[in-house]
Amino acid sequence: MELLMQLFRLSRSHFLLLGFMLYLMGYLIAVLNGGDIALGRFTLGYLIICLAQLSVSFSNDYFDRTSDRVSRRTAFSGGSGVLIEYPELAKLALKMSRLLLALSLLTSTSFIIMFDYPLWFFGLGALGVFIGWFYTAPPLRLIHRGLGEIAVTLSVGLLIPGLGYAVACRTIDTIFFAFVFPMSCYGLLFILSVELPDVESDTIAKKTNVYVKWGRKAGKSVSLIVAIAGTTSLVAINVSGILRERIDLGLIILLSIPPIITTMNSLQEGSIHFRTLVYHMRRIIASLILLVSLGDLVLLSQYIQRIM
Repeated sequence: MELLMQLFRLSRSHFLLLGFMLYLMGYLIAVLNGGDIALGRFTLGYLIICLAQLSVSFSNDYFDRTSDRVSRRTAFSGGSGVLIEYPELAKLALKMSRLLLALSLLTSTSFIIMFDYPLWFFGLGALGVFIGWFYTAPPLRLIHRGLGEIAVTLSVGLLIPGLGYAVACRTIDTIFFAFVFPMSCYGLLFILSVELPDVESDTIAKKTNVYVKWGRKAGKSVSLIVAIAGTTSLVAINVSGILRERIDLGLIILLSIPPIITTMNSLQEGSIHFRTLVYHMRRIIASLILLVSLGDLVLLSQYIQRIM
């Protein structure tokens, strides 16, 4: 029972909810654009992402177990702490990560065979697995090369919602690509928020990111610019006519205002105390979770209204 408890902690299951909401958003955008509702495809498609996310949680803890010793843990950074407390579980964590990675690829293969999907669908999932593994794993160690933010931005803005969209539509078209930029903005804002309290520990661990290279004030400024860009791009999409009145982004645009407010408050706060930084990190991430979760409900309600 104790081993199962530690494996559960290693899984960092709260990240699965974020992945599911992004996958669902891509799926709902596709459905509103004429895609199919198919529970079997939806479930198996999500399993690809779920297994990949779990693999990342285990591999990140394993490859970051040394640097995590100098990190102050939060809900979103510093690892689970399990391998610090139980170093004897390190090999098991690595084996679990590899197993979950293989299962994700196997599920993706099964999906394209069962539902007769094109091979690029497998490539989309495989790219996500590749990025997740090498986020911390050698030899690439993306997080140590200044590529960690790009990896997260690509995953949140393209790969996870893109898989959801492709599951429903069997393709990725201009409607989805219109959403890639705003979703990428919020992916970048998410990882910048996670990094906010960790400048000192990231510097010691020789990780390279916006805050380590440019400092907290510059990093906060980038966060505010990204949040504003996200809202601006949603407005542009809504008025451009590209959605052909199939999707109304009005409420989602309103939901994108809180991330601007929380990042602005963070920029105005000059304190470098860890608790204060974590407070602002939590507020920004909470505003992003609110945006995505309520955004999903908005899209779902529009679909329900359409079929009634």
